[in-house]
Order: sequence, then structure tokens, then C-alpha cells
Amino acid sequence: MTTAPDWLIRSALFVPGDDDRKLARATTAGADALIYDLEDAVAAERKADARQRVCAALAGPGPALRLVRVNALDTPWGAQDIRAVGAAGAHGVLIPKCDSPDALQQADALLAGSATRLVALIETPAGVFDLPALTAASPRLAALGFGHADFSHAAGLPDMRSDAGLVWHARAQIALAAKARGLLALDCVGLEVRDEAAFRADAALGRGLGYDGKLCIHPMQVAVVNALYAPDDATIAHAHRVLAAWDAARAQGQAVIAVDGRMVDAPVVAAARRTLARAGLES
Repeated sequence: MTTAPDWLIRSALFVPGDDDRKLARATTAGADALIYDLEDAVAAERKADARQRVCAALAGPGPALRLVRVNALDTPWGAQDIRAVGAAGAHGVLIPKCDSPDALQQADALLAGSATRLVALIETPAGVFDLPALTAASPRLAALGFGHADFSHAAGLPDMRSDAGLVWHARAQIALAAKARGLLALDCVGLEVRDEAAFRADAALGRGLGYDGKLCIHPMQVAVVNALYAPDDATIAHAHRVLAAWDAARAQGQAVIAVDGRMVDAPVVAAARRTLARAGLES
């Protein structure tokens, strides 16, 4: 089983890698992670220039987590992207249209000597069908993400709805595979950049499926996602009670206690700390 790093990602905002203005503005968007994009957002003639800009951005200010979506390894830019951003200190590399274990294993080899982790973007029916092999392909794998627009195109579907039919089935399968392997699950983007109600409903659906956070394509989506994925007041209060009781019990040499009628041990305490972290509170 692969082991996810201690990442907290409610919102992950895509940023075009060749746009200095957007690269600078994204650092203040409030996203838990930025995804510098070298793939879909960058024209072929600007790929090398965008790679240099992203490497510079990785060394600059920003949120705690900086990820990069590289070009696929079967393109002229993919291998160079991975080597460059790994050396520049990217926390994670997103492998687009990841539908074979080979892609993750090749990326792993290219990152030798770095601490950079991998995120597999599942964007084809083949990727969903081969999830067991994909999730076991590399110990660097930290998360799965879902790209429903490319999935819809690859599957020959008539629209890009993410809440029904084959896309909904794939969305659920990806979340389940991530949970089975102890990986983070990052939900698909919402294409509704001007319809907040529709975007909120889509984000809520993903949270209900078990996703840990959501991919965003516009800064305005970040606040919606952060609020939706933050724990509610009752959950926060329970976490505080767990930690207070645990601290008191530990002072008396106890390793297992009960809070609100439920057993509390070290894993429950770790979950309580993570709850407070997701709420932006000290644990």
C-alpha cells in the first residue's frame, strides 16, 4: 500500500504556467494548493518558456503546497517537465490522462533523488478500469484526481455532466480506490465558473462521495470549496472534547478512553487533530 503524505487539500487551484500575472495573483487566492499547469493551459510553442516560469514560481511565495501538472510522457515535453519541476522543489507532479502503471513508474524513475510525490489524474475509461494496478504502481503516489471532461470525451458521451451516468460511476470508483489505498481523492473541476449554486451543488456531491478536496479552475471557486470541506461546528466541538480528554487521560497514564460514548485511542486522536487543521484551528 502506498502512503499519502500529510497533505491538507480542500481546494487545489489550476494556474496557467505561462501567465506571470495569474501566477502572481494565485498566491493570494486562499487555495490549499496551487497546480501550476504546463499541459492544457499552455500552447505548444510556449511549453519550454512556461516550464521556466513555473520553476521560478516554485521558489517564490505561495501556499504550503505547490503542485505541477506536467505534459504526458508520450509528448516531447513530459520527461523534461518532470525532471525540472522535481529539481525545483515541486511537492507533487500531476500525471495527466494516467491510464497505465507504466506512466507512474516512468515518472517515479525521473524523480529519483527528490521528495516529490505523484498525483494520478484519471481521465479515461481505461484509467478507471485499471485503478487497482495504478494505485499500486509507485510508492510516490499520494493522490488520485478525476478529470471528468476528458473522461466524457474519451468515453464518447454526449455531454460533460459529472453527476449522472457513467461519469458519476467513474467519479465514485476513483474516490473508493483512493480510500482503499490510503490516498487523497481530489474531485473533478466544476465547469460552472459563473453559476455558484451549480458549482456548490457539484462540490457537495463530491464531498458526499468521499473526496478530500476539489480541483478548481477559477479563484472564485476556492472559497466555496474551502467552506464546504471545512468541518461543521458540532464536529469541531467534538474534536476539541476528544483532545482535551486525551490530554487529561495521558497525564494519568491512560491509553484508551471514551468520549461521547465512543472509544478514543491514538487513531481517533489523529483524526481529531486533522479535523481542527481542516478548520484552520490549532490542534
